[in-house]
Amino acid sequence: MPLDGLLLEGQRASLLAVDDTPAILDLLTISLGGDYDVVTVESGQAAISAFSARRFDLVLLDLMMPDMDGFETLRQLQALPGFAGTPVVFLTAMDDLASECSALELGADDYITKPFKPNLVRLRIGNLLHRVRLQRMLTLALSGAEQGLWAWLYEQGELRVASNWSLALSEDGQTKGNAFAGWAPVTHPDDAPLMNTVLEDYLAGTSPAFDADVRLRCVDGQWHWFSVRGKRTGDGVLMGAYRNIDDRKLAELQLRQSETRYCNVMNATGEGIWEWSAGVPVLHTNSSFLRMLGLPLTDTVGLAQLAGLVLAEDVAELEGKRAALMAGDDPWALEFRIRHQDGHALWVALHGQVVERMADGRASRMVGALQDISQKKMIEEEFRRLALFDALTGLPNRRLLIDRMHQAISGNRRHGSLGALMFIDMDRFKALNDTLGHDYGDMLLVEVGRRLQATVRGMDTVARLGGDEFVVILADLPSDREAASMDARRVGEKILGALGEPYALKEHRYESTPSIGLCLFGSADGEDVEAILRRADNAMYSAKRAGRNQLSVAED
Repeated sequence: MPLDGLLLEGQRASLLAVDDTPAILDLLTISLGGDYDVVTVESGQAAISAFSARRFDLVLLDLMMPDMDGFETLRQLQALPGFAGTPVVFLTAMDDLASECSALELGADDYITKPFKPNLVRLRIGNLLHRVRLQRMLTLALSGAEQGLWAWLYEQGELRVASNWSLALSEDGQTKGNAFAGWAPVTHPDDAPLMNTVLEDYLAGTSPAFDADVRLRCVDGQWHWFSVRGKRTGDGVLMGAYRNIDDRKLAELQLRQSETRYCNVMNATGEGIWEWSAGVPVLHTNSSFLRMLGLPLTDTVGLAQLAGLVLAEDVAELEGKRAALMAGDDPWALEFRIRHQDGHALWVALHGQVVERMADGRASRMVGALQDISQKKMIEEEFRRLALFDALTGLPNRRLLIDRMHQAISGNRRHGSLGALMFIDMDRFKALNDTLGHDYGDMLLVEVGRRLQATVRGMDTVARLGGDEFVVILADLPSDREAASMDARRVGEKILGALGEPYALKEHRYESTPSIGLCLFGSADGEDVEAILRRADNAMYSAKRAGRNQLSVAED
């Protein structure tokens, strides 16, 4: 039989029929054999031998038999290993009340008198086996989950415990018990008052169930943690289950010890720690958390107060991530800006993790840390600036220029527009470096960059490729090539004028002019960025050959 005697739905049950009348046994075999595996024996001793050899799901037992009657047969069957829980039906010609009562008191599940109706016997057997199936499933589930059932007659002060399904409870730490004078005899003295408090809350309607985590004494003499949960089933009666939670309590203890060590480390390093519980409008924090934000040194800080310090630009992103973070159990970190009490903003990293949940899965407790990462963000921004921007002029460098060109081409594709690229080289720049030195050359390049930015639109890009070479990207020009070319030429002429003005380089007045190469580009041209740059560069050299200080347009 699978699963340690568990009778599964749809499986043929086995019946042991015991009767000293062969005709009765033949009738039972014929009427029940289609639904069950029926084994027949003609005496009580044969029944005991048959059940010792194998287990049956139900026993049909005659009462009046020679040598050993049905009562004695049942007593000896009940002493066999594995018989407990096996339903027994007496099938007998004895129809007096005293015999029926004796059979039921002895543990029989049903009593049917002869002559019997086969259909009635079949129905009663089916109902009994269904009940046994459910009971065995419950027993197996409770045993596997280390759970047991209990009934508390709290008005009478009586507790009944099905301890055979779990760690057996004991009043003295040695003797297994199933009935106690309430929970107090088996509950740790420190936890006993909790049982009455939980009962009062449940009966008053302030909690949905009788629910407590307490230490109960077991037959090993040790106190073990159990979750005790139940509900009222009648006046003065509570029924429920108890479940061993030693592993959970050990994990909670280890977590709290870990949190304590973590708190000590955070205090030593100056990092802030926090703890939040469901329904509480404050965070419990350490002093480092509060000092970081310039807040008064108390044990808590209001959630609303903290939310008001977050920079408005970061609030939407935080709110968008909050629900997802609380739904998961993995550690998380958020980076955002928050305002110090003195008014300046700082970057912080908020680390956290859900460590406890309610029965419905909602987060009930979270812990974490707050770290000032302003210096880290400053360094990251500096690295980003060095990677993408020219150190001298602050303009985009070649790397960022290529990215902007890709964006411009994508924009052309979306809007059906054209773009223009101008390649600019300053005339006589080498002579300036040779005569006045590189410091003066750098001053001229910085001024060139400033004049270019002042000449074009904010949506356009001005970049420095290196040396005295600059590039301007004009985005979102008209889709008509003639109109786009005219707009780009007008901007090019303005640049010629702006860059052709004399430059005040400290005590020196220096004149330099640009040579500009211009080309149009669009999404359908099929050119890559490097090809567009080469066309503009070639046009710029055409301007040089034509006498400098000119705008040359590349042919399409």
